[in-house]
Formats: sequence, C-alpha cells, structure tokens
Amino acid sequence: MSLYPAGHAGIARIRVVLAALLASVTLLAALLPVSANETIVTNPLVPSSVHPAPSAAIRPPLPFVAPTVGPVIKRAFADDMEQRTTAFLPNDINLSQLTEVEMPVDGRWIRVDLSEQLVVAYEGDKALRAFHISSGLPRTPTVVGEFSVRMKVPSQTMSGGDPATYGYYSLPNVKWVQYFYSEYAFHGSYWHNDFGRPKSHGCINMTNADAKWLFEFTSPTWDGKTTWYKTPKDVVATKVIVTE
Repeated sequence: MSLYPAGHAGIARIRVVLAALLASVTLLAALLPVSANETIVTNPLVPSSVHPAPSAAIRPPLPFVAPTVGPVIKRAFADDMEQRTTAFLPNDINLSQLTEVEMPVDGRWIRVDLSEQLVVAYEGDKALRAFHISSGLPRTPTVVGEFSVRMKVPSQTMSGGDPATYGYYSLPNVKWVQYFYSEYAFHGSYWHNDFGRPKSHGCINMTNADAKWLFEFTSPTWDGKTTWYKTPKDVVATKVIVTE
C-alpha cells in the first residue's frame, strides 16, 4: 500500500498545506514584539539596509557637571586632603555662562565669577584650567572689581570674625594664600569640601591642591623662603578680575 494518498496528487496537496502553515507561523512571529533579551538575527547575505537595526532613543548630551582633571568633587572629607581637586578643563559651554569681561590681550590672568562660583586661569584669551570655589557669604561678600596679586604667603593662621554677630574663627596652617585686595585672598581650605557655593568670610576658598596650582601659576613667583612675600615693584603681577 502506498504511503502517499492518491500518489503524486496527494503529495502536492500536503506540500500546499505545509507551505500555508509555514507562512502563517512566519506572519505570527513578525507580529509578536521582540523581547529586550532577544537578539534580532539577520541573513548575513542580505545587505544591512534591508534589515536596519532598531532605532535607539535619541538622548540630549549630558550637561558638563564633573571635573575632567582630578576626581569628582566629594561632599565629604577625602582621605588624602592634599589631593582633593575640583579642577576641570573649561569648554565653550562653561565659558559662555560667565559674566562678560574685557579680556587682557596677553599674559596670565585670573577670572573669578561669583554667580557661577568658578575661577578660571587664562593665558591671553585661552582658558587653561578652571576650579569650583567657595566665595563670600551674603553677610561677608567677596569684593568685585579688577585687582592684581599683591602678596603670597605659603602658610599662615587666619583669624577674625565678631563673636557677637557672626562668630570668631581661628584657622591654623591655611596654605597657598594669595592676597589680591586688602584682606581678600585665594587660599586652600581644609575645613570644608562644599565647593561650588558661597561659604567664606570674603576670601576665595579652594582645595589645597587647586590653591597650590594657582599659587604657582601666578606672578610674582614666590622666592621659596619669604613667608610674607610682597610683589616686587619691578614685577608685573597677575591680574585678577572678579565679577558677580
């Protein structure tokens, strides 16, 4: 007895049924959603344009929030106090947010933007490095204007304040101090790690590492031995521009 009904005619009918079933399964598979864990496999012999990859969600670029030099700012004291840094390499986006100033055409100079809590070191019109800082609080604001470095002190004790109104403070071993106007100075700050918002009695608080970098960047160059090193009369001191 033949295994195929009605000979060749039966075989033909079976083939038609199988083809219909296969087409139905293919259509159903195409309509089902693809799981996130599944991989779409395409025929390597078919051009990729025939099987375009699933379109990824279009995401806007992330804002510039972290330093690109040194570790990310930590909101707690770091293990190595001397290595903390907020330094980053400024780009056009960062700089466009700063208050406009008349830039010196050449030489090194320092830009302090109080609204952004940033210090930027320049060589002419080129921004070399920027730092998150802490300037004066509303009751003790940082002075605004154009100044220049007038004295450098590698380390000192800072004290002041009125116990009756704001509280007396005495801070030993404040490093890398650069006075630019009266009692206003850039200096290292080991007593907090909250850079990026006002915290001081008027000075520009920086990490010790950042203050040291700025201390070595500016003119005059410290002679390496004098504690209270005043800018010599024959030396052009680095300009400091402070804006709101």
